[in-house]
Amino acid sequence: MSINGLHFGKETEDELSARRSASLREQQAHRAIIAMNYPAIDALRKEIAETAFDLSAKMMASPENADELEALAKKLISQKDEELKNALIKNGLPKDYLDLKPRCPICGDTGLVDGDMCSCIKQSIVDRMFSGSGLNHSESFERFRHDLITDPVQHRAMERIYAYCLEYADNFPNNQLGDILLVGAPGIGKTFLLNCIGSRVLERGYSVLKVTANRLVNSVLESIGDNEIEKPDYVLPELLIIDDLGTEPMIRNITIESILSILCERQDKNRPTLIATNKKFEEIDAEYGERIISRMVSPQRVKTIKMNTPNVRVLK
Repeated sequence: MSINGLHFGKETEDELSARRSASLREQQAHRAIIAMNYPAIDALRKEIAETAFDLSAKMMASPENADELEALAKKLISQKDEELKNALIKNGLPKDYLDLKPRCPICGDTGLVDGDMCSCIKQSIVDRMFSGSGLNHSESFERFRHDLITDPVQHRAMERIYAYCLEYADNFPNNQLGDILLVGAPGIGKTFLLNCIGSRVLERGYSVLKVTANRLVNSVLESIGDNEIEKPDYVLPELLIIDDLGTEPMIRNITIESILSILCERQDKNRPTLIATNKKFEEIDAEYGERIISRMVSPQRVKTIKMNTPNVRVLK
């Protein structure tokens, strides 16, 4: 399977088929409940189906009147559909109770949007390839502790960082600066903020992968050492989050080259990347070199956030 192409492998096709089957079973179950408990609503549902069928048959029989019949069909069906929805609501049911509901409202469980692979499929492939998104969903903007930092200056600084991250996630991917670099000491909340952003972006229907720098480098090593292991595609996720940069093994001709290659390809394809590190700028420069640092802190692409707030782990 080419995960960057439009050819879906068997696992993806099976998943899409399973989704459509599940949606159809749910719709059929709802229809059965309506038929058993709400005969008037069931009769109205059948009337709508018969009206659509009759008008379609007339359009085929009289193609010269197709436009007029189509307009009539839309009007009649719209009126009956509104009557059906009102009847459902009156009986305490959702107005879309009888609708066919795809698991992905973006692609309708087809896997494609405007000829491109839907985000739901990208996330599914990411989850299979990396055994999940890597996000800690218990860490979200809603669970952010605004009361931990009491010093007024530091509290305002953290609130500004929180507000920027929230706005970034809500605007994704339409941010002026696509990438973020979080720099600061351990325990000040960098990973928590990364999980907040990632979870919100994922909720909004985009594919997300969060991985530590250590895992990233080791996965590349494994694919090099074993030809049967598929090379991980870190360009596929619409948002890539690299946590704990600086904890990965520094292996000659692999570590720096792998990270640089991923950053370059993602930036060239306008795919945002978030990075968090405990290291200072001079340490990054000394250990990784100018090529990586220029990509990592480019003011045209990257929002660099220096966090000087207290260790919140010891404050909880």
